[in-house]
Amino acid sequence: MLKRSTWVLLSILVLVVATYLLIKANPSKPTVSTPTAAGDTFLVTQSDGVLQSLHVYDGKNHNFQMQRDLSKTWVITAPTSGVADQALAGAVETQVGALRIVTTLDPSPEAGSVGLDHPAYILELGFVNGAGHKIEVGNLTPTSSGYYVRYDSAIIMVISQSGIDALLKLLSAPPFPVTVTPPSTTELTETPSPEITSQVP
Repeated sequence: MLKRSTWVLLSILVLVVATYLLIKANPSKPTVSTPTAAGDTFLVTQSDGVLQSLHVYDGKNHNFQMQRDLSKTWVITAPTSGVADQALAGAVETQVGALRIVTTLDPSPEAGSVGLDHPAYILELGFVNGAGHKIEVGNLTPTSSGYYVRYDSAIIMVISQSGIDALLKLLSAPPFPVTVTPPSTTELTETPSPEITSQVP
């Protein structure tokens, strides 16, 4: 009759053999890299510091640029020059800081497949500390959740559509102060035309 310790050893041996056979019959499949959700990760971080300049342009010669002058006032230098509406320019600065990363793509797709071989738009950010970033904007994603962008000529990711669109609108609507034309105080009155009476000779 087998001792209890022998039965224990036999049981362990059976478990080891069974485990080995299961692993051999079902080899692990190689993992495939997929886009990972970035949550509330923002493209511009506190380490970048204070925004000093913003340049937005496309391939059709549309151009917008604004920057802080020596008094830290926002001025627009393109498409025409002038002092910006400081509240609107501040909203633009806030929007730059709110650019949200929807997904990061690893490995990165081919640039041509997402419209980054010839980017539709380019945004260049400059900061007070001398740092700078370049954002190349490609196609919308198939689900329209965001734009494919190439960050600093290297990383391809998806950035929220609303955030990018808000900055692209600067090309057609720069944040100049709204000029209000005062209403005219001169009222135009009609001068009655004189009556013409025909005289019969």
